[in-house]
Amino acid sequence: MLMKTHINVVGAAIVKDGKLLALRRADGNEEVIHKFEFVGGKVEEGETPEQALIRECREELSLDIEVGELLNTIEYDYPNTAVCLSVYFAKPLSDYELKEHEEERWIDCEKLEPDEWASADKQFLGILKKGYIKTQIAQSDEDFKLINSIAGDVMHEAFDKITAEGQIDYMINLYLTPEAMKRNTSEKEYTYKLIYFNGEAAGFFAYCPAKRFQPSFEEGTFLSKLYIKKFARGKKVTSNLLASLNRPVYLTVKRDDVHSVNIFKHYGFKIAQSVTADIGGGFVMDDFLMVHGK
Repeated sequence: MLMKTHINVVGAAIVKDGKLLALRRADGNEEVIHKFEFVGGKVEEGETPEQALIRECREELSLDIEVGELLNTIEYDYPNTAVCLSVYFAKPLSDYELKEHEEERWIDCEKLEPDEWASADKQFLGILKKGYIKTQIAQSDEDFKLINSIAGDVMHEAFDKITAEGQIDYMINLYLTPEAMKRNTSEKEYTYKLIYFNGEAAGFFAYCPAKRFQPSFEEGTFLSKLYIKKFARGKKVTSNLLASLNRPVYLTVKRDDVHSVNIFKHYGFKIAQSVTADIGGGFVMDDFLMVHGK
């Protein structure tokens, strides 16, 4: 009886705007040939999994990556080989080109079809279809710069049509520069958290003790900011992060942003009062104060 070869293998889950990079194999046994797989390969002697993944991405795609969090590790028996496959989220740092595969395809994570994938690789698709959500406290300059960039993209998309010209940029420069966020963190007990969905930055939220917003609020949390990119909306991201906050939770929403008001009502928030605030620069905020859990 032939003994199976045991090998350690790594793969990269590269996700962009909610779509996974899938590569179709041109060779191999019937369980893998013409099937999709993650870019990656065998961990050579003396390599760490991360080093192997960086090397494999360069060899197969001429692609430089930044290795992120481990998604999962599984063991799978092919006819002649037993593999231990570890898949990591990876951030692309360069352009790429196919060198060993017959096809590339960017597939919406919600539409991944296991039958199209190599037998070992398909074991990871359930997590990606459901959506792997992680939050990370912003601490470094790079974290705060990323939040600033996300804020610019999402706020202009959401509010340009219902906000006075110039107000969005004014608010970003007032509240969401790295310097302003660091100041709020040190002086007002704010916490800023990046939201990652299937390994890519998908948004952020910021909160502080409710008493920092209004001294009469002795308990609970004030949710100051919550911005999520389009590809991660409707994926239970908001319900997950709301569950992590101490009740009651307060937030403000533009009064004429009917869509957002209704979304927060769906999550159980109620309008408590109207709030008008002069934020300078000739701009005024006309909001509803909404509350959940009180």
